[in-house]
Amino acid sequence: MNILAIDTVTEMCSVALLTNDEVHSIERFVPQQHTQVVLEMIQQVLAEAQLGLANLDAISFSRGPGSFTGLRICASVTQGLALAHDLPVIPISSLAALAQGAVRMDKQNTILACLDARKNEVYWACYQVNNNLVGLLGDEQVTPPSEVKLEMNQAWHGVGTGFLTFADELNANILVNLSSVEAKRYPLAQDVIPLAKDIWLTQQNDKNNLIVDASLAIPTYLRDNVAVPPKPNT
Repeated sequence: MNILAIDTVTEMCSVALLTNDEVHSIERFVPQQHTQVVLEMIQQVLAEAQLGLANLDAISFSRGPGSFTGLRICASVTQGLALAHDLPVIPISSLAALAQGAVRMDKQNTILACLDARKNEVYWACYQVNNNLVGLLGDEQVTPPSEVKLEMNQAWHGVGTGFLTFADELNANILVNLSSVEAKRYPLAQDVIPLAKDIWLTQQNDKNNLIVDASLAIPTYLRDNVAVPPKPNT
């Protein structure tokens, strides 16, 4: 099983490759420079594993939410590579990847993944761990920090840049009860890998659109107004 994973939806750019149950990964903090480095990073992980794109079974990518430009880069690179090599695509939520990183690094079981969404809002979702994989509780949302809410009868671990930008607002929100926080965290391709692997092993024969054609490798914005329309001439 050879799966390439790509994530460019935040300031962090990351690529990972699963082959023979071994993961090769690269991360670079490169705000606004993803297009300059992502293809080189892909070639690097493939070279480390002595594989070519033609040896892949699938490509997985962070479908969002995240920055508008980062999402478009991630989806476009994935589409281009998958179309060129006739590969299926596995879209993975960037919030799920962020939460999966908390499983890997923090050994947590109930996780609030929270990213800065700009415009005084956060992208957020709640996850619970089963067999070392995160599962979504409820929906992914984009709201002001004051509207984030958790089930109060559990100890929650917060992770993500939403806690950097809106620490005061989230701390003042009585509906957010956290036992611990790791704010300087980003979705990473290496944490996309276990989620994509699970889908590849268990969902190939299901008609639930978890594995899609390259043409359907499209971003999830959560916001309807992803671009600001031009002002009319006066």
